[in-house]
Amino acid sequence: MKRYIVLFICIIMLSLTGCMKPYPLSDSQTGMVAEYMAGILLANDKEYSSSLLNQQEIEEIQEEEKRKEERKQEEDRDKEESDRNESASSTAGGNQNSEKQNIHYTLAELMGDSNFDIKYTSYKLVNTYPEDESNLVFSLNPREGYQLLVVNFSVENITDTDKTIDLSKSKIQYQLDINVGTVYKPQLALLENNLQYIDMTIEAGATIPAVLIFEVSSDIDMSNINLIISKDSKTEIIKIK
Repeated sequence: MKRYIVLFICIIMLSLTGCMKPYPLSDSQTGMVAEYMAGILLANDKEYSSSLLNQQEIEEIQEEEKRKEERKQEEDRDKEESDRNESASSTAGGNQNSEKQNIHYTLAELMGDSNFDIKYTSYKLVNTYPEDESNLVFSLNPREGYQLLVVNFSVENITDTDKTIDLSKSKIQYQLDINVGTVYKPQLALLENNLQYIDMTIEAGATIPAVLIFEVSSDIDMSNINLIISKDSKTEIIKIK
């Protein structure tokens, strides 16, 4: 059957050669014609299974590609939205942390006693404390290669009645930070006005001195000194130098 079809096409082409006006074809046009003719021949070959897609199959593929593109665009939008939300959450968290870090407490607020106004006043480096040895009952001396850094405070009773300040069981932590990283804790000095363990009655409107004493290395650079006082979740940093 295939032979007859080919023979029939050839006879027609030969019979039309004498009466047809020649039209020159380009290479691409010639290829299209050849492909078309080959398609006609193969379409009549029972043993040939066409690999070309019909129009419906082409439309189905195009529709699937369109759906894939729409899904990809939707996923990209979701990811972009998620990234924006994450960035906003991170920024909000950073702002909240910054706000927390910027909260300042008075020492009275931190220590939990509003009857008193407690203030840092000064500091001093000494070789013994107290420095006045007249009528001396108790003195504190550093180890060899160390010196004492005394941090001075004033404690004022701001009420109209006598009040007792008792920090002996307050669980307040004191740290002396020198040059950001070298940390010292206060000495357990048996002094009545040691701020760590002060427990005394102060008259209405009266002010008394209080101290914290630290033993620090004699040869350490002290260009930057901070006192860190904390209780529970509250922390206050006092710039000493």
